[in-house]
Amino acid sequence: MKEMELRHPIWIRVFHWMNMIAITLLILTGYYIHAPLHFRVFSSMDQARMLHFAMAYVLCVGVVGRVYYAIVTGDWKNILFNPKKDIKNFPSMLKYYLFLSDSHPYYGKYNPGQKMMYSGWLFMALIQIVTGFILYKPDLFPSLGALLGGLVAVRVIHYIVTWLFALSVLVHVYLDVSEGIPVLMSMFTGKMPKGFHHAEKGH
Repeated sequence: MKEMELRHPIWIRVFHWMNMIAITLLILTGYYIHAPLHFRVFSSMDQARMLHFAMAYVLCVGVVGRVYYAIVTGDWKNILFNPKKDIKNFPSMLKYYLFLSDSHPYYGKYNPGQKMMYSGWLFMALIQIVTGFILYKPDLFPSLGALLGGLVAVRVIHYIVTWLFALSVLVHVYLDVSEGIPVLMSMFTGKMPKGFHHAEKGH
């Protein structure tokens, strides 16, 4: 039996699944609110809006909690995208994910694509939180809404970023699956076989 090592401590998993559930439900309810006649997933607009606002608060807690954990534990070093260091590793990463290379380059806990995605998610989550509250309570944030171009522009920004979230989540799932089942399962169990993917350090 292979020796296992800890990859994802409990709080990383808690925040991961909290944010995943919140983002998924925000996307589904958001599309229903945007086009209820073409996306009939919920029984009523009131139900969709109530769930949408509830998940917005869950996402706020999840994002603040994850950022706090990353800062306190030093985990930010694993997930923060560093253009100078990470961009040069993109060619070897893309060769592997496009099946042009059999060897799996080792970059540390996360590869450059994952770090860029995680850093981007934080930025997009902040945009969604700000634009979402402007749309939710426009009378409380009139100057901020005007700064972004008015409510129509805020709604367009919110909608576009929602699509970016949806598409990037699909890419995230693909990357995890292509990494191997042990990587995927580690977000459930927290553990992964020791030395998994470390054999190709000489990239």
